[in-house]
Amino acid sequence: MNSYAVIFDMDGVIVDSEPVFKRLNEELFQELNLTVPDEIRSQFTGGSANRKWRLIKEHCGVTQPLEELISFQKDFFRSRNVRFDEILFPGARPLLDMLKKHEIPAALASSSDRERINKVIDDCNLYGFFDSVVSGEVFEESKPHPEIFLHTAAKLGMEPERCVVIEDSLNGLTAAARAGMKKIGVKHKQIPMDLSMADYTVSSLEEIDQLLLEKVLKKS
Repeated sequence: MNSYAVIFDMDGVIVDSEPVFKRLNEELFQELNLTVPDEIRSQFTGGSANRKWRLIKEHCGVTQPLEELISFQKDFFRSRNVRFDEILFPGARPLLDMLKKHEIPAALASSSDRERINKVIDDCNLYGFFDSVVSGEVFEESKPHPEIFLHTAAKLGMEPERCVVIEDSLNGLTAAARAGMKKIGVKHKQIPMDLSMADYTVSSLEEIDQLLLEKVLKKS
């Protein structure tokens, strides 16, 4: 049995959903007649809906209750019926296959709500690949807080320093760093992200193999 685990973010790592939800957010904000500055948007990328709307309420003069805004967003996104199998990254399944073959535990730790996570797994037929699936909606604090990653490591029975997190956002990498985990940052071809906190960066999941994972684990 291997002595480390791999924890995946979902949006921007397993599925190429960042451009999709960037567009849907524009439509959502127009629907609500909201102007959200780029500096605020950059703070909620990779975080939960709760964190997103708390930031918007704090900085954009929104008065609706938090729960109402989150519910409206869920209904709005659900009505768009995104097909995640059409935006599954080509390297996702081969990497998950490799981990399963070598009995390396894998988990999904996403800030998205459980409904979206379940739809991604269902659309992309990813059943059986993850030893644990964790949604950020159950935690009071979202990424960049480390709670989701620490909780996931505990569910895997793995010490944080023996976990490699694969992320695409600054909030996600910050959360992993605060959890004491190793970090691989995945670059996006269209959306620039600050991956400076990563121990190693790749352009796609195809670049990640067992040798790279072990190399990242050895970094001090």
